[in-house]
Amino acid sequence: MAIGLPEVVLVSIFVEGCLYGVFGVLFFASMFVLLRRKNSREQINKPMICASIAMFVLSTVHVAADIQRLLEGFIYNPDPNAYLSQVNTPLYSLKSTAYAAQTLVGDGFVLYRLYLVWNGDKRVVLPIAICFVASIGVGIGALQGFARASPTAPIFITELHDWVVSFFSLTLFTNLSCTSLIASRILWVNRRTNIAVSGRNVVTAAVVIIESGAIYSCCLIILLSLYLSNSFAQYIMLDAVTQVIGVVFSLIIVRVGLGLSTDKTYQRTSLLTTMHTAPSSGPYRMNTVAVEITQDTHTDGSTTDPGSVKFRAL
Repeated sequence: MAIGLPEVVLVSIFVEGCLYGVFGVLFFASMFVLLRRKNSREQINKPMICASIAMFVLSTVHVAADIQRLLEGFIYNPDPNAYLSQVNTPLYSLKSTAYAAQTLVGDGFVLYRLYLVWNGDKRVVLPIAICFVASIGVGIGALQGFARASPTAPIFITELHDWVVSFFSLTLFTNLSCTSLIASRILWVNRRTNIAVSGRNVVTAAVVIIESGAIYSCCLIILLSLYLSNSFAQYIMLDAVTQVIGVVFSLIIVRVGLGLSTDKTYQRTSLLTTMHTAPSSGPYRMNTVAVEITQDTHTDGSTTDPGSVKFRAL
């Protein structure tokens, strides 16, 4: 027996509410990590703070719109199924806009990380940047399609199907590509530099990036599969993904921050090494890369946590 739309909406608001609570805790923990400075010379990461705040605001708007739709459908309308199936209502447009914006903020920051790790290499960044720009256009087209749809049109009609599938596919490609390229770059630099003291930390950083990207990618794959199968259960994943984006983003910050804050004192050492990524001649010439690896060694000698890994062209 197929699950009906009203039941799906009830389940989705429960799942989204639980994930929003998780995101709220992680958001405030990540803000504490980002705003806490160990000394006056340490700069605050303003882009990451802005991205975190934007994600939390968008998640809050999405939850609020879903709660209001729930009230409208089950209390103020005699036919919940008819109201909840409409995709051209202002509340549905609001929650869809919040989801699209949340996705683009997350993808944009992942692309920004890719740009930093690969030293702005256009051969790597430009194709994915084009895909990201395309997802912006497709997202706008999907939102316009929702607004222009008839009140009785389901979300699975052909006019909306192509926009929705294209948006899901583009953001999945962007996330998978950026995550794979960032992790492979870190591991490749670690192998070329052969720095034994920090190798374990660099590999750990790559694992964190892969794990975080895998969580989001798996959710997108499930969401896309449910939508292609014309299942109303896709609403559960759609509402969940909006929160998962923020959870994954904050989780990376908190995982690093917890390791840095478990001890009161530490010693920071930085190692700067230079390597040639390829021969300096030929059609595939690459620049010399400076790799700065900062690690925090705690006084008890039991753990060593990575501070940062920076890449820049010389």
